[in-house]
Amino acid sequence: MSEPRRKALIIGGGVGGLTAALALGQRGWEVDVFEQAPELREVGSGIMISPNAMSVLFGLGLERVVERGVTLSRVEMRTWEGRALVRERAEDVPGTDVPAVLFHRASLHGALHEALGAGIRVHLGARLSRFEEDGNGVVARFEDGREARGEVLVGADGLRSVVRAQLHPGEALRYAGHPCWRGLARGFSHPELPLGLLQETQGRGARFGVGHVREDLVYWWATADWPQGKAVPGGDKAFLGDLFRTAHAPLPELIAATRESDLLRNDLLDRLPLGQWGRGRVTLLGDAAHPMMPNMGQGACSAIEDGGVLALALERGAEPVEGLRRYERVRQARTRWLQQLSWRFGVIGQWRQPVGVWLREQSIRLAPASVLRRQYTRMWGWRLGADG
Repeated sequence: MSEPRRKALIIGGGVGGLTAALALGQRGWEVDVFEQAPELREVGSGIMISPNAMSVLFGLGLERVVERGVTLSRVEMRTWEGRALVRERAEDVPGTDVPAVLFHRASLHGALHEALGAGIRVHLGARLSRFEEDGNGVVARFEDGREARGEVLVGADGLRSVVRAQLHPGEALRYAGHPCWRGLARGFSHPELPLGLLQETQGRGARFGVGHVREDLVYWWATADWPQGKAVPGGDKAFLGDLFRTAHAPLPELIAATRESDLLRNDLLDRLPLGQWGRGRVTLLGDAAHPMMPNMGQGACSAIEDGGVLALALERGAEPVEGLRRYERVRQARTRWLQQLSWRFGVIGQWRQPVGVWLREQSIRLAPASVLRRQYTRMWGWRLGADG
């Protein structure tokens, strides 16, 4: 008789949780995914999956997922007036042997869901209450009375993770000092916004990023210094339209072309890096482990990396607990660096004093291309297994 399959419980059915489920399933694990939402879908707007994370998806057999998004061909950083500070072709950046792709978040999430194998079950409307360990494994208990047992439990349940709260009670969230608005402009076209361009503009206490996620759909995001939880005067669209009215084209036009129903606001929050993620048969993944500012586009990417490393570590580890600790050791240095880098980039990007803005622009404009490419190499050049 063949040995019974090991079983993993994954709390959270987002991009990171589904990547981990797929990777574990392909290595012979039975997986139960528990999602608190009543249906498995990703709301929101755009997401950039850079080569480090795309390489994991390709390794899971998802090479054709690129067809659901727009392959990145150029990256630009501009001043408020539209002067280019950085222009890089994607093909010139080290680590882009695998493409970077801009997706609508729901398109990527759907591809992962469709790829799940027969040994992976997704349970909806399952809000975790707590977990308990015993000598035989770990038990997840849900608010509706359901229970599940497995050899390991992975908290992939986001910024306000119930799993993390039980492991590390009393932690505070950290506010960046500004919200992020995310919008979708349907059927929008402009000569300054070709397909494949990812562009960021930095002003005084405000930033704007934009790129196509489909030929007929443009994703954009904006930040502005504002108190946490406080409503903006006149509503979000009117506020942003006024704030960016003097910015270069097509930023004001994009805001005007966006329907109110296609505009989201989220206060940007993260947490300080943890010294220890999990214990026993329990670990954390993605935002539950290392929530970070979206400034480097590595939140979802690092969660995808986590899923690949977790499956590899559990395959190599003689025992599940040993495998979980190996996974954490491999991931902590990189995710700590990404958390800190993302925070610093946001602080500098929000500078508003004229002297600070001038210094920022000069440092970006005069920085050697080799410096920028070294950072991209470290970020985008990561590959599964190369870090141990």
